[in-house]
Amino acid sequence: MAARANVSIATVSFVVNGTKPVSQQTRERITKAIEELGYRRNAMARALASRKSRTIALIYPLLEHHNHHSFVASAAAAAEEREYHLVLWPIHSGNATAEIASLVQTGMADGVLLMEVQLEDERVNYLQQAKAPFALIGRTRELTGIDYVDIDFEHSTETAIERLAALGHTNIALVIEDFSRTPLAQYSPPVRVEEVFRTVMSTKRLSGTVFRVSHDTSAMMSLADDILGTDPETTAIIAMHDEAALALVMALPERGMQIPQDISIVGIASATTIGAVMHPPLTTYEAPGAALGRLAAEALIARLEGGGGPPTQVLVPCPPHLGASVGPAPSQARIEAKAEAADSP
Repeated sequence: MAARANVSIATVSFVVNGTKPVSQQTRERITKAIEELGYRRNAMARALASRKSRTIALIYPLLEHHNHHSFVASAAAAAEEREYHLVLWPIHSGNATAEIASLVQTGMADGVLLMEVQLEDERVNYLQQAKAPFALIGRTRELTGIDYVDIDFEHSTETAIERLAALGHTNIALVIEDFSRTPLAQYSPPVRVEEVFRTVMSTKRLSGTVFRVSHDTSAMMSLADDILGTDPETTAIIAMHDEAALALVMALPERGMQIPQDISIVGIASATTIGAVMHPPLTTYEAPGAALGRLAAEALIARLEGGGGPPTQVLVPCPPHLGASVGPAPSQARIEAKAEAADSP
């Protein structure tokens, strides 16, 4: 190839590996020779030469009810575009730092992407101490100097409340996942959503109740009764729990509550594909998984390739998808009529 382009082997190496600047004319001659000879870069040889694996590891806890497909697919695509490999590393045990150590210390991965981030996350502490390159899909409580991308739960939740309030809803319930007895007891999203929900509801002088629901089938099937029994004046529900939202759409009509005439339901950080198959179709604020996966991979690779600037810290709001599950708050006359019908034998 060097002979064909009439340059030195070192100059070819500079162009192929991008290690030193080369004039545009010389680069074009080398590129033409590469195309004519059908050269394909050997990823293993490049890794050995650079003493880097050109591999990034995406680490996440193994939870049956969480679907990471959109995050993973977009992160893998972004890595491939930059000639990196993405490997999935599900954590099977509670000793997450030991498993991460096996990746970082042995050089199997140049850097790490972390998912399902907790407010206090020992994995982050370990990576900082080891001075290992990493980026988060999510947020810890302390974010100084950390590369992260995350859903803008605060903006999305506030927007959902404001739109319901504009339709006359003054009593709104929030349904979030209950991780209290799981390895994700400090999982950040439900904590952040509950905090902003309480703040916005108080600021706007609205009433509401928070319901924490596990993924146990009986808990989800009893949710409609729990909401109607605990706070019967509820006229709207924000659910950051797709399975619970589906359970509500199924159960509320069986209890005489029409959607959205009597009660409105909104899914936040949801999968729009799930909302579309409900009846009526659920209004959702879609989790931007594809955008987050790509942005996180790009941030980590930029850091691996010498990016010494300020950390990447990006919040992506959930785009709204209007279904048919939200309507104006029912009139007081309709509410009273419903209550009378429920009390009558």
